[in-house]
Order: sequence, then structure tokens, then C-alpha cells
Amino acid sequence: MKKKLSPVTFHYTLITGGFWMAFCVVTAYAAVYLQGIGCNNQELGLILALGNVGGAVLSPVLGALIDRNRKIRHAAIVNVLLAIQVVLLILLRVHPSHDLLTAICYVLYISVLMPVNAVNLDLCVRLERTKAPLNFGFARSMGSFSFVILSTLLGVVTARWGYLTLPFTGLAVVVLQFIGNRFIDRDLREAEASMPPDESLIQAKSSSLVSFVKENRMFCLMLFGTIILFISHNMDGNFLINEIRNLGGDTAIMGLVAAFTAITEIPVMMFSDRLPKRWQTVHYIRLALVFFTIKILAYALAPNIPLFFAARTLQAPSYALYTVLIVRYADSVVDRKDSAKAQSLAFSMTTIGSVLASLIGGAMFDTAGVRTTMLTAVAISAVGTVIALLGTFSRRKADS
Repeated sequence: MKKKLSPVTFHYTLITGGFWMAFCVVTAYAAVYLQGIGCNNQELGLILALGNVGGAVLSPVLGALIDRNRKIRHAAIVNVLLAIQVVLLILLRVHPSHDLLTAICYVLYISVLMPVNAVNLDLCVRLERTKAPLNFGFARSMGSFSFVILSTLLGVVTARWGYLTLPFTGLAVVVLQFIGNRFIDRDLREAEASMPPDESLIQAKSSSLVSFVKENRMFCLMLFGTIILFISHNMDGNFLINEIRNLGGDTAIMGLVAAFTAITEIPVMMFSDRLPKRWQTVHYIRLALVFFTIKILAYALAPNIPLFFAARTLQAPSYALYTVLIVRYADSVVDRKDSAKAQSLAFSMTTIGSVLASLIGGAMFDTAGVRTTMLTAVAISAVGTVIALLGTFSRRKADS
């Protein structure tokens, strides 16, 4: 039965939109801020790598914590992460210097921002299991739309007023997430109160991380493949300004490219529940994995800004399709007792890919140039696609 737009969907849209706007500030405009204070590409890459390592470690830790203790509220964890972001953003605004303190603040900012999405994804699974009227595809598409709006505005704003506008933007986005988080927690409490106790869920104990890997070898193989895929994906995303400048553009053009890329995601995400039923979720996941490599190849070969824009449309059948369906896929192949851990690990793998992209890309963009770096990204992506495809499978779980 088709889900309708509801208060739950609206509230989930607030936290999803808030996260992706924060992601826009911290990642899409990381080069603008960090190069603004004097960092080179290698320093930029190292800071992004360390921040993503922190996020990749913290996400499954928080997921395991939620799995083990169902009394811990998602909202409580998110609020703590948001409060830390406020402190760090203030420091980044009042102390924008090319020194160790600023680097540490930016690393910590990334580290506490990334797990918010992992917690939100598990919250989505919990809401859907309570039969709450949540349209995840719509909410996620609005996250991309929020990214579009903010990316476009920041491209103009930073070109005119400079990189120091970014911490102010980050603070405004944190406030939005605080508001949305309060409402969505109330929605979850009401939905849970209306459901009878699920005895099998209460009695099932969450697996340790080692046991989880042993029990879900194929799923973890797919996740390993996505690490490699997201190396190439993030070599583009983390260093987009280098590609744009190589084609003759500036930060304003970068903002438009990032916005256009996000726009292409919206139809796929918004109408994901209307995908033809002839294919299972796993089939669409496989299609997305292949298109990741096709997409990076198109980026690498684009000779000018107009064709680079055209190549960005391949974001729809690759990243957009994968992102909107991986939550459903993970929930279908992993036992419910480990749902938060599965969602956290799935997001952490993309984060680890960003870590490696930052290290590899930072060095290569400085030494080998844009074209060679992006062609290397194509080869990396092809390897990741093959490995991830080998790990995909279909499994129909029992409700218990």
C-alpha cells in the first residue's frame, strides 16, 4: 500500500534534510574552508581521512549500543552529537587558522557528524517496523533537495563573502536538526506505544561485531566492495573543486555542479516505492553497483563544464538508487537483533571509502594531476563493483 505524506514523514524529512545540509558544509565545502585557511590538497586529504576514520569507528559503536540497550533513545544520542558540533563550529569560526587546533576541530566535527546519519537510518527501520506512516524515499529525496539548495547558495555566498560563512551555516543546520529530532522522537514513542510487545525481538541478543561478520559473510563482502567503490565516489566528491578548476570553473560553478548532481538524485529517491516489482531489491542494488563505475568513467572523460554537467546525471542510477535501497536491503538480509549494527556498518563502509579517497586523492591531485587521478578512480571503482556484486544475495527472513 502506497505511503502518504504524513507528520512522521515531515519530521523525518527535517532530520534527513538537516543531516545532508550539514554534510554539504563539512564535505562538499571542506576544500573551500580548509584551503581558505591555507591547507594544501594533502593536508585537506589527511584531515578528511582522519575525520572519516573517527566517524567510521563511532558509527558501529553507537549502533551496537542501541542494539544492546533498547531503552537508549536515538534522539538522546543524536542530541549529544549535535551539541558537540555546536562547540566545534564556534571554534572553527573564532579560530580559523592554519594550525593544529583548527585541524583537530575539523577532524572532530566530521567524526561526530557522520554517525548522525547511521542513527537516523536505524530510526527509519524502527519506525517502519511499528507501521508508522513513513515515506523514506520522499524524506531522503528531500535530503538531496536540501543539499541542492544549500550547495547553490553556498557557492554564491562563499564566492562573495568567503569561507568564514561556513561555520555560521553549520550552526543554523544544527538548530534545524535539534528541532526535527525532538519531533521524530515523539513520533517513535507514540508508534511504539501502539504496538504489542515483540517478545522475540526483546529476547534476541545482539551479536558482537566478530560474530556479526561470521554470521553475515556475504553481506560483509558486499560492504567491503562498497568501501572500494566509495573510494572513487569520494575522490570526486571530496576534491570536486579540483575537477571544476581543471575545466575552467570556480567555487560558484562547483556549487552549481554539486546542486545539479543532487537534483538528479531526487526523482529516484522520491519514487523508489514505485520501482517495477519484477525486480527484487537486490537486483536494483546490483544495477546501482555497475553504474557507479560507469559514472566515474564519464566524469573522468568529460572535456568541458557542459559535458561534466551531463555526466552528473549518472548519479541517479548509481548513488541515488543505492542510497535509497541499502536500508531496505540490509534489513532484508540481516537479523533484526543486529539491525542498528547493519545500518551503521553500511554507512561506515562508505565513510571508510571517503577516508581512503582523501588519502589517495589528496596525494594524487597534487602530484599526478586531475585526469590521471580520475582515470585511476575508474579502475578502483571497477574492482569495487566486482567484489560488491559477488557479495549480493537474496534472502527472505522470517518475521521473528
